[in-house]
Amino acid sequence: MTRTRPHRWLQAGLNIAFIAALLTAISFLPPDTSLSDRQKAGVLKVCVPPSYPPLITGNPTEPGFDAELVAAIAGELGLRLTLNTLPAIGQDFNPRNWFLTRAQCDVVAGGVADTLQTRGFLQTIPTDAETGWVGISASGAMPPSGSAVGVLPGTSGLNRVALSGWLRQQGLRAQLMRSPDQLRTALETGAIAAGITERFVAGTIDLEENSFRLFWLPESIFPHYRMALGLWKGDQTLKRAIANALDKLAKTGALTGLRERYGLDGTVADTAE
Repeated sequence: MTRTRPHRWLQAGLNIAFIAALLTAISFLPPDTSLSDRQKAGVLKVCVPPSYPPLITGNPTEPGFDAELVAAIAGELGLRLTLNTLPAIGQDFNPRNWFLTRAQCDVVAGGVADTLQTRGFLQTIPTDAETGWVGISASGAMPPSGSAVGVLPGTSGLNRVALSGWLRQQGLRAQLMRSPDQLRTALETGAIAAGITERFVAGTIDLEENSFRLFWLPESIFPHYRMALGLWKGDQTLKRAIANALDKLAKTGALTGLRERYGLDGTVADTAE
């Protein structure tokens, strides 16, 4: 029996036809007007939490790193900045549970960690702010094996499973803390020998006489994550414009000034303030 062999150009022709059809379909997609819409309205709407020091402070004289950053970006774009405060931001590590809408936000700031989970919902532009697990103790180090350690998970999506396993390896007894106030009280009364929480949550804990020091947990085990500005997926023209504005601000030294002003140089404060 003679087998009919397909024409050698058939597969190539099918591939070309598929690509042509795909390009044709793309041409019918609506244009990305995210930047032109903002320019037409003259406003850049940024959603932020009520407080997330030092990124958002609620203090008009020193509003926070992210607040000043988005103000500078709006200025570069020739837009008026509107900050919309949404209490749900940062209350859960999954941004899908923040109940954000396009009517409220063009950009989300002040609590967006540049993690895989975040990027599943928003597109991100990393900033110079870094977060990760930090410890709090009087000695500036983890206590000896057998000690009780309070853990306040925070909401930035840091790896809690890895932290739990590491504490067990160190022979430390983890106690879950429900709030910064509970962690503060446990530290000051001696109920726990140290605390562990997310970097920016630690900065909100006001410890008596500032006798406790902050320190990063081992970065080889617990990597640091950059914070970010979040934008809606598909808003490519707006994202490019914001990225270009950040590049300009970096070249002028404005970003360096902001980092120094808010202590975002990669270190943590010696004491919890």
